[in-house]
Amino acid sequence: PWRRIDSARIVLAMGLAAIPFFGAQWAVATGRLGRGPALLLLALSTFGMQLVAIAIQGPGFELSRIVFSVTHPVITSYFTDASALGSVVDALAQYPERMAGFHLHSINKPPGPVLYYAGWLSLLPPKTAAFVGGLVIGGLAAASVPATYGLARRLGTGREASFAAASYMALCPSLILFFPSFDPVWPLATCALVSSWSLALDKGTPGWAMLAGFSVALAAFLSFGLLVIGFFLAGQGLLHVVRGSEGGLRRLVSSTLWVLATVTVLYAIFYGATGYNPVATFGAALENQARHAATLGRPWPTTIVFDLTDFALGTGWMSFLLAVFWFRRRWRQRPVLYSDWMSWLAVAQVGLVAVAGLIPVETARVWAFLLPLFLLPVGLELSQWPPAARVSVYVALWALTVLVGQNLVFLGA
Repeated sequence: PWRRIDSARIVLAMGLAAIPFFGAQWAVATGRLGRGPALLLLALSTFGMQLVAIAIQGPGFELSRIVFSVTHPVITSYFTDASALGSVVDALAQYPERMAGFHLHSINKPPGPVLYYAGWLSLLPPKTAAFVGGLVIGGLAAASVPATYGLARRLGTGREASFAAASYMALCPSLILFFPSFDPVWPLATCALVSSWSLALDKGTPGWAMLAGFSVALAAFLSFGLLVIGFFLAGQGLLHVVRGSEGGLRRLVSSTLWVLATVTVLYAIFYGATGYNPVATFGAALENQARHAATLGRPWPTTIVFDLTDFALGTGWMSFLLAVFWFRRRWRQRPVLYSDWMSWLAVAQVGLVAVAGLIPVETARVWAFLLPLFLLPVGLELSQWPPAARVSVYVALWALTVLVGQNLVFLGA
């Protein structure tokens, strides 16, 4: 639904929250600050704008709206279901059977988000648990800004382009306006998955492959949607072989086996300790999602255009144009760089999810985990712009995020 927040209130508050961001841009451009401290300032601005976006929705400035959103059975769901979970071990053993009785967002998810709030509820009174749990989620979402920088560097982009990608990430509507939902945290999981797999391929050691396996196991415990990144990971592996890396095929095979073995062992141990069955949980999630999707009246393939335009909204629209500019710039240039291949693969990942209808509807929220990948060509393009022109993009993106937060209910009521 649409709404209208007074312009003077939201523009002033979001402007104050953005001061660390634009201060970091100035300090880096003038050589007064390194990129490490600057990334912390970007994350600080993201966190500040998240707080503003949720607190300013009422007549005053009320951070208590974090509690309202976290405890709401439809807006968040996980806290509500955690409150009625009972014995954690018993709940995990019966999880596939119990999912159908959960609320909206829990019915098609693994137990990670519910257990997150169950942990806070075991330590704190309910309202405090909701408030602290929500704040930590905001902090984790903000941490995806420097994580995006690290991922871009790992995938072959230079410092300038990586910093530009992280800067764009810090202002995206999807990252800021869905606080305190879990979805803005998933980009952090994407960075961990892709980076650890890349290191496993490059280093060829069991340790990095086992870390990648741990990342896969954790992702499957948090959100099944994250597993669609398997397409990108497979592309990374094939490219590693095709580009003629020494021992590339051997490293791909051995790393894959180590990942699968790690995931199998971790879940076998967890099953023995709790009775949690990940395969049955995944099956129940698919069944529940199918029933829910049937009530939305948006059958595939009608979802494709909506999904892409909604994702574009969540990325601030300009991201699509900037990606087009970059591919046009690189189309006939040689040699083809590793970062070029990764950028094409990132766009193909988004296209596959849309065309196959793997995660349809509300994609500004549920595709947030794709942001760090999709922003690779965005950062590469912006790195070619003069600093002043680059900042003009950030100002426009900040303004768009403010306007969306002012006029459109992304999260809550």
